[in-house]
Amino acid sequence: MGDGSLSQDEIDALLQGADDMLSGTARVPAGELAPAQAALSPVERESVADFLNSSMGSVMPALSGYLGKNIIIGNALVEVKSADQVRAEFPKQYVQITVNFSGGVNGRNVILLSMNDAGVISSLMMGDDSGAPPATLTEAHQSTLQEFVSQMMSTIATQLSNKIGKGVNTTAPDLKVVQGNIEVPGTPDVVKVTYNLTIQNLINSKMYQLMNIELAGEIARGAYVPQMQQPEYRPEPAQPRTTSQVGISPVRFPPLGEGMQSVPTGNINLLLDVPMTLTVELGRTRQLVKDILGLGEGSIIELDKLAGEPVDLLVNGKLIARGEVVVIDENFGVRVTDIVSPAERIAKIQS
Repeated sequence: MGDGSLSQDEIDALLQGADDMLSGTARVPAGELAPAQAALSPVERESVADFLNSSMGSVMPALSGYLGKNIIIGNALVEVKSADQVRAEFPKQYVQITVNFSGGVNGRNVILLSMNDAGVISSLMMGDDSGAPPATLTEAHQSTLQEFVSQMMSTIATQLSNKIGKGVNTTAPDLKVVQGNIEVPGTPDVVKVTYNLTIQNLINSKMYQLMNIELAGEIARGAYVPQMQQPEYRPEPAQPRTTSQVGISPVRFPPLGEGMQSVPTGNINLLLDVPMTLTVELGRTRQLVKDILGLGEGSIIELDKLAGEPVDLLVNGKLIARGEVVVIDENFGVRVTDIVSPAERIAKIQS
């Protein structure tokens, strides 16, 4: 208006814009990702990302043990896209592993790994420290990848179950090698999660997780914990000072020599009847999974000790002595030849 005042329509438009800013979600014209934004709000996407990062942080130590290498999976980026958009983003060949949730939460998860990353992971799990990808993913390599993803999905299911207070079950992983025809768990929109995947100096790549909108919404609701409202601080009214009527005298401490005599608290006699497991170890060795699966009657396993070397005596898995094998009335026995020093025993316990 020419006089500088606002019309009622202009006031309504300004109020509508303020409502949009307070809700945290900008209004989008029809046909421009409106369904996707309506399906999962920014706050919900952030809740899903935080939950998945926490779950991956819990499972990483176990995965590192499987691989024999440190693995880092994190910085989850949660996006809502149409099914067609997601299919267009993965035209190359990928390993696709599908795991479904059921019970307290129902939904489908699809993990996508590049062929190189899948090959490195499967080789490490098969015992190849070099991590060289195999020429082809054999059935054994595929089984290790299924176990790898099963650990991740089981951890997510357990964490989610603890959040919502209901049991969440997982199906056995289903693995396929696909190219340009990935499985999209849901239409018209799907949730795409992009992780940073790092395995020491072997992999610095991305791993992807796809899930249907309903499952992401369940995770968001289960993971979101609203902040407790802090009570308003109200200072106590000042009390008027009154003259003191209580007698004040200095504190008196007894002389140091008058305290109770210290009494030793340890009593080894209390531990004499505690049972412990004594193990005699002839030797050890390390083998690949394929070698262990190939063991049969008559197989010979070479240990890391030479003939005639003393055997180790372990108590609850800790080395305490060494000895030589003897035969007593047709039974094996051990004659102790060396006791491990206390310092060495403490070092073994601390290691």
